[in-house]
Amino acid sequence: MIERVGRLYSRSLYRHPTLFLILPVLITTVIPFGLIWFFPIKLSQNAEIGFDTKDTDLSGPRLAWSRIQPSLMFSNRIAFSNPRPIDTDVQQPSAHPVSTKRNKRSWADNLLSAINQVACYDSPIPLMDHLSQFILEVPNYDAIFNLKFLDKLCQMQSNISKPLSRFDAFTPYRNIWSVANMFACISPNLRVNCTELDESDIKIVRKTIDNCWKYRTQIFECRDEKCQGQCATCRELPENCSSQIMYDLFYRLLPKQRDDTPFLVNTFLPVFTLTGYITQNIPVNVIIYDDLETSIIDYSKKNKFHLKGLLMDVKRDRLLAAALRDSMLALLAAGLVMIVVAVHSQSLLYAFVVILLLALSVVGALGVYSLFTDEFPLLNLVTFVLLIAIGSDDAFLLKSNFPKHLNEDTFHTFLSHTSFTMFLTCFSTIVPFFINITSNVIVFRCFGLFAGVTVIFNYFMVVSFLPAFLLIQYRHFDCFTGFKFPYRSVLSHLLYVLLPHVLVQGRYVLISLLSIVAIGGAAITYQGLHLPEYNPLQLFTSDNLHEWYDNNAERNFEFVSAKIALPLTSRLVWGVEPIYSLSTFRANATSPLRSDPIFSLKTAGDVRKLARFLGTARQLPFVNHQPKFWPERFLDWSDKYPCARGFLCCNMTNPLFSDSYLDFCLRNSTSFLATSYNDTPIFDNKTFAFVGYTAMLPTSLKYNHRFKQLSKSFEMLEMTKPDNGWWAPEWWLMSTWFDLLSSIVQDCLSSVVGSLVFVAIFAFIQLKFQAFAAVVTIACVIFTSSAIVTLLGWVLGVLEAVILVLVVGLSFDYTLHYGAALPEHGCAEHRIREATSKGVGPVTLAAFTSFLAGASMLPALTHAFYQVGVFLVVISITSWTFSTFFYLPMLSLTLPNQSGICPYCEKTNLMHLSPRS
Repeated sequence: MIERVGRLYSRSLYRHPTLFLILPVLITTVIPFGLIWFFPIKLSQNAEIGFDTKDTDLSGPRLAWSRIQPSLMFSNRIAFSNPRPIDTDVQQPSAHPVSTKRNKRSWADNLLSAINQVACYDSPIPLMDHLSQFILEVPNYDAIFNLKFLDKLCQMQSNISKPLSRFDAFTPYRNIWSVANMFACISPNLRVNCTELDESDIKIVRKTIDNCWKYRTQIFECRDEKCQGQCATCRELPENCSSQIMYDLFYRLLPKQRDDTPFLVNTFLPVFTLTGYITQNIPVNVIIYDDLETSIIDYSKKNKFHLKGLLMDVKRDRLLAAALRDSMLALLAAGLVMIVVAVHSQSLLYAFVVILLLALSVVGALGVYSLFTDEFPLLNLVTFVLLIAIGSDDAFLLKSNFPKHLNEDTFHTFLSHTSFTMFLTCFSTIVPFFINITSNVIVFRCFGLFAGVTVIFNYFMVVSFLPAFLLIQYRHFDCFTGFKFPYRSVLSHLLYVLLPHVLVQGRYVLISLLSIVAIGGAAITYQGLHLPEYNPLQLFTSDNLHEWYDNNAERNFEFVSAKIALPLTSRLVWGVEPIYSLSTFRANATSPLRSDPIFSLKTAGDVRKLARFLGTARQLPFVNHQPKFWPERFLDWSDKYPCARGFLCCNMTNPLFSDSYLDFCLRNSTSFLATSYNDTPIFDNKTFAFVGYTAMLPTSLKYNHRFKQLSKSFEMLEMTKPDNGWWAPEWWLMSTWFDLLSSIVQDCLSSVVGSLVFVAIFAFIQLKFQAFAAVVTIACVIFTSSAIVTLLGWVLGVLEAVILVLVVGLSFDYTLHYGAALPEHGCAEHRIREATSKGVGPVTLAAFTSFLAGASMLPALTHAFYQVGVFLVVISITSWTFSTFFYLPMLSLTLPNQSGICPYCEKTNLMHLSPRS
């Protein structure tokens, strides 16, 4: 049946190539453009869109808490989509429940008292850690005491005063806190500012700092929250080492190690980061940060400062423009691939058609993608580059195998062989893409959908559009194929004659060496590849000033780890349903906020059960919270409530009490018992019905970017999960990051294992009993590629997780091409020689184009495009090396001995193994 359908398809294509040329173009243009017109796609300007999880244990509570938190800041009334009526069988209060209004405390309350026009200060500067910063690199510790360096650093204030002045309307600070200003404050010569520093000041300051460095740990302990200047450690400090200036110098401006070379110096600007202003509800245009950064960079270049890092929290706002700029590099990659295709095919027209085919595949995929979601995460842009690397492989295979003596039979043989081989290679790549759709990470799902559909369209085009063009070109445009590559004969001799001889004669050496490499790669990957420790979401390349700060500041400066180590608190909520996902691919398609009808406080037992749980939670070792929560205090208040006949009784131990009074008593207690944002009942905003309760449970746990430590904290926090309720971290972004890391680990493992299973099945379909050698080769490619990128500094972030799941499919292509070229008959040696001579051309060209596509991305500014470029370069080299120098020699050990006469053994001239053109 399949053979009959294949014969019918090849016959139709052979006889009507024009139809098969035009129809795919219409399918991939008219229909997709129509779909995009009715279902437009928008490229998100939010860099973090999609970097969230859905349908996990933490995602529902997290999303629900993010919905109710803003309302709880001001009131205990929440607007639910399912208003709950007040029970008719309970005693109603005479008035509506009191809604406690709360005003969110503004940072300005602290900042107003900190306005200071001079650099020196005696008290801590409020929220100093949230100011913008820049880091300079000097040769060594001695260099910071160079008067010329200090003078230039001091003059920066006046040179960048214009961009700084644009922040004056919403920033109380005016001075740059640099080592120059700090030295002026430390000097006993009463210098007004750093412009008055001279050599005598520097000598005194150097001596003071050298002396105080010995007490560095004690200085930190003295200023710690537990000590607050009252410990015995503080009394042992020399007087000139105990000032706030000296503390900030060691804690914030100087690195942890004095012997570091080069030596890093931090500097604080009198400007909050963009996030700092946003949290204060102060709108700030990111353009003024651009001007400030430009001024700092220009001044640094002018004065030969080595500027290493910047902190302004603006990199998310700059990502879209940079990503669009980097996507233009795909045109460079397409141009380079077009040149290679043109050289190989000796046809510029064929090269142009191949690039057109890739473009049509993307357009077709966009049309299908628009049916599922209108959100297009920036990560999807890298699909264009991947397609150039993946899609060009089939063009070489088709051109290399196109029959010289064309007729209907030879064309059918050609099409059936190549289409099946391309099916296996394409779908081995599609499988990991589509496995990503099962991920809990939204950006994984969107990327998997778009990339998978793009490869499907590419396969559809290479089995219809491209063979049809080859037929038309063969019949009508053969005159356009004429130019010759000058070194073609030399390369042909190397690849088709010498290489097979080397593989056969040196097979044992090659297998041994590459086995050692693969084993070493597995060890390096196991030991070195880990989740991010410092920078949760890298958006630009590591040499970007902002990314450098995020990647290195915590390693070098004490204050950063304390700044990140925010308290991990458990927000307990009853009476509110978690939020559920309503769409696989739309990040914002979630269920509305609903009250949970399962929870109720209708009986005294319900209240006691709630209070008992809160009392137990407060006694957990990592909590140890002494103040009682409202339900517990309600029980104490109820026990003291005076009851008399004829009056409503709220004393639950009194015989006059009835459960029908409980609703009124709970409401009435809020007039006597203080409630707050961290401890409050929840009422329906429309009906004023009692809906639920929430409490914030403080803990001794601290947030940390490191997944291993964070996992332990979340395991303990899970112990606070209430019955008939849920918990979430007070700062829900902590949950987002932990959930994202957990999903990355799980998704990477499932994607790689799933891809390996499918690839093993595909290998067995095509290679039969030689599939074992193919799977071993693929494993070696995975280990070696992973080790190389690990040595290049990769960590298993969101982007790297997406890329690494592709290593299985991309490492299979070249091995499969060699396996498909393996003759069915002959002795092992000559079958390997024949497979090499037939397959080495398409495989080498495919690897070379993947290498070029990857190399084109190396000038990229964004992390996504750069990492994809690195990956393509690495995977093309390792996959070509192992498929050629490991898989083919390994076949000499796995191929069965030939019974009878080998038809190839009679050939004595190696030139007979030259490839078919």
